Amino acid sequence: MFRSIARVVVPVAVVSAFFLASSANAQISPNLPNPIAAPNPLTTTLSIFRSNMQDKIMKSAEAMPESKYSYRPTKDVRSFAEIVTHLADISYILCSNAKGEATPTMAAGKGSKTEIIAYLKGAFGYCDGVYSGFTDAHLNAPADFFGFKTNKMFILTQVGNHDALHYGNLVTYLRINGIEPTGGWF
Repeated sequence: MFRSIARVVVPVAVVSAFFLASSANAQISPNLPNPIAAPNPLTTTLSIFRSNMQDKIMKSAEAMPESKYSYRPTKDVRSFAEIVTHLADISYILCSNAKGEATPTMAAGKGSKTEIIAYLKGAFGYCDGVYSGFTDAHLNAPADFFGFKTNKMFILTQVGNHDALHYGNLVTYLRINGIEPTGGWF
């Protein structure tokens, strides 16, 4: 009895597995950058993730109407504008740290949507310059993370990690306000 069931179940399971795997593969974008062949695959991987998150954050910042930039779901959390500004601030702090230079002076008075988006673009542009100067050989160079000794790879990883964390906040704020995020599949 067991062998009869196994003769049917095993082939069905194998065919199902192949079908599901091919279906999943069809959903992955053919335009996904492949860092394996890059001269610096590790820094390229970090850069792809960071760039993807920052693109989603920019689209979120642009999608939220200025009248909703002061929105906060409860009094105990940051407003949408404060999250976007915080993302820019931390990008400057982490990327200057990875580069080994003083944090650039952060602009004060970022009140309007236009000013906040310009500040965010400036921070992301600054990080672009930092990432473009790195190779895999730099990743294990010593670094300081708010008093903790680590390496440059840890700092660069935290840029994308921090962006992903707060992108989740932005998506929630957008959805609560009836706005569909345009973040894409990846």
